Amino acid sequence: LLYKPVDRVTRSTLVLHDLLKHTPVSHPDHPLLQDALRISQNFLSSINEEITPRRQSMTVKKGEVRL
Repeated sequence: LLYKPVDRVTRSTLVLHDLLKHTPVSHPDHPLLQDALRISQNFLSSINEEITPRRQSMTVKKGEVRL
């Protein structure tokens, strides 16, 4: 359940990316779509940066015993 909101942002980012691919540069919404895509990608990057150190600290290497 905790991953559902992040999953929704990921799907929205993919939709924005596809929409931007099919929107002409001359269209008035093109810069707005670029901004929305950039914001959502930055959000997902910040989530990944926060999770990676935690995930690495929780990972048990082969041969180690976790107390």
